[in-house]
Amino acid sequence: MNIKKILLIASVSFVSLSVNAESYKLSMSTVLAPNNPLTKGLFHFKKEVEAATNGDIKVNVFPSGSLGGTGDLIEQARAGSNVSMMADPSRLQNYVNDFGVLASPYVFDSLEQAQKYYKSDAFKELEAELQKKGGLVILSANWFQGTRMLITKKPVSTPADVKGMRIRAAGSTIGVKTVEILGGTATPMPWNEAYTALQQQVIDGVEVHPAAFYDSKLYEVANYIQPTNHAFLMTYLVVGEQWLKSLPEGYQTLLKEKASDSGDFVTTTILKNEQQYIDESIKHGMKFNQVDIEKFQENSKGSFESIGLSNEYKKVEASLK
Repeated sequence: MNIKKILLIASVSFVSLSVNAESYKLSMSTVLAPNNPLTKGLFHFKKEVEAATNGDIKVNVFPSGSLGGTGDLIEQARAGSNVSMMADPSRLQNYVNDFGVLASPYVFDSLEQAQKYYKSDAFKELEAELQKKGGLVILSANWFQGTRMLITKKPVSTPADVKGMRIRAAGSTIGVKTVEILGGTATPMPWNEAYTALQQQVIDGVEVHPAAFYDSKLYEVANYIQPTNHAFLMTYLVVGEQWLKSLPEGYQTLLKEKASDSGDFVTTTILKNEQQYIDESIKHGMKFNQVDIEKFQENSKGSFESIGLSNEYKKVEASLK
């Protein structure tokens, strides 16, 4: 074998190894801050996937909305782009309306109830419908964001106290409905605009979980934490069906397994630290103000009928028996 042929074989081998070293790329986005447990979960996912594939899948994480808004990224994923994002049920309601019930106030009484539902056939049906209608695949749905509470500039105890207050809402039907059930006037806006809106008194409060209001430093622009506990909200790790199916089947399975493992990692972290986020916010000057939860629960009665989600809510109830 002459020297030219040896060099050619070596060159081809080097190129082959270079390609295999980074065959697939996935850009993961979240609007949450770098220190948020969900963001840390994405970095955990990155580490696990890259290690399991020897770098054949390269994952890049973009916190604080640096890659763009969630809605735009979902559309990119549907079009086949190699992007992934955190999306809660209210976002996916835009593609399958029944997802809205999972973000509704007081649909679950505890995290345990929510976790039980997400293992049910009822949820598997929703996942299948989302893939069929929306071209989206949920890698895992076990990422617990935390217990939703009402954060305001003025103290409130009942829905009547919230009347007339402008509360930031997610840009969805159920996001607006949630604020109305809490008693406020819904003001839809992206989460990364909430701090400035509170600071400039464009809004009077937000409904959110402790990890998010602490990491976003809302203690600098809001005064009261009200434990309305109106949602035990799971968020999902979502990719486009077209991109996912471009991967070998083994890698598709691997991504789902690592996404679920990372969701467990996040949930454990949230449960361990949720009270700490509240305590630290109080140290920064916020006050913890108890509320009459029964009044808020009463305000939610009939909400499923009013937004056309009665049938899906019955499926949720059945899955919890």
